[in-house]
This record gives sequence, structure tokens and C-alpha cells, in this order.
Amino acid sequence: MRASRAIATDSRGFTLPELLIATVIGLVVIGGAATAMTAGVSSQPRLNSQAASVQQARTSMERITRERRQGSSVPTATASQLSIVTYVKRATCGGAAANTSIACRVTYTCSSGGCSRTEAKPDGTAPGPAVQVLTGLSSNNVFSYTAPTSTAPASVGVTLAFAAQGANQGITLSDAAALRNPGSSG
Repeated sequence: MRASRAIATDSRGFTLPELLIATVIGLVVIGGAATAMTAGVSSQPRLNSQAASVQQARTSMERITRERRQGSSVPTATASQLSIVTYVKRATCGGAAANTSIACRVTYTCSSGGCSRTEAKPDGTAPGPAVQVLTGLSSNNVFSYTAPTSTAPASVGVTLAFAAQGANQGITLSDAAALRNPGSSG
């Protein structure tokens, strides 16, 4: 009898309350992990969209900066519109791509949260079709212009501001460049 009692007291296992508590704790941990994973998966399309907007903005900013630096004059400069006589690799202004550059008037117009780009002859005639180059802007006040002085060339600034999405902060890209070819044409 003593031997059987010794065996019964040595075989320690889990009691029913201990098993129930461990099961509840396990379910809470699994539920939290599933919730975190679901939140991550559901936010991925929004993050991809925001990343695409940022990449689009960077590409547009680089193009605008290149065209500003190659520019010879700025016929129009307001907060929402910028016209620059610059060099583009085209056969004709607004036409097919080419290996050589010609002078054209490039106009960026920003409204309704986006910007479009138009090419025309240096005098502004015969404009080509407007091409949407940027969307998702929170402000149409994109351009700033500083007229040339006796000591400094004309300078054009660009600020692309995107609104915050969800819990993320808004994004702003800014750049300024002086015209490298002032007065060379147009």
C-alpha cells in the first residue's frame, strides 16, 4: 500500500485548472499574433501605393530639375504653373523622341492635386498634348521663382507635398536650381 501511494505522489502531472489556464494563455498569444499579421497584410496595399507615389514624385522631381538646369528662360512662373524654354530630346517639340536635343517651351501646370507637362515651340505656339506626370499632391503651390540679379542667375524652386495617409506622416520633396543657359535661346 505504501509503495502504491509513493508512486501516486511521484507521478506529478498537470491538474485540470492548470491545463485550462495554459490553453487560455496560448489562445491569447495566438490571437494576438493573428491580429498583428492580419493588420500587416491589410496595410500592405496602402504602403505600396504610398511608395509608388514617392517614386513617382522623385522621378518627376529629377525630370523637372534637369529641365530647369538646362533652361534658358522662364516665360511664366506662378505657384501652380511653370514654363521654361529648355532642351528636350525630341525630333519636334511635343513630337517623337530623338537622339539630339532641341529647344522647346515646357510647361508644368498643377491643379486638382496633380501636375501635367506640355511641350510647345519656344514661342509657345503649337503645343503638344498634356501628359499627366504627377498625382496625389496636397497643394497646387508647387513652384517658386527668383528673378536673375546682377550677381545671381534666375532660380526656380519646386516643392512637392503629399498628404498624410492613415497614421503615416505626409511627404514633402523640395529642390531649387539655377538656369545654366540663361539667354541662350527663346
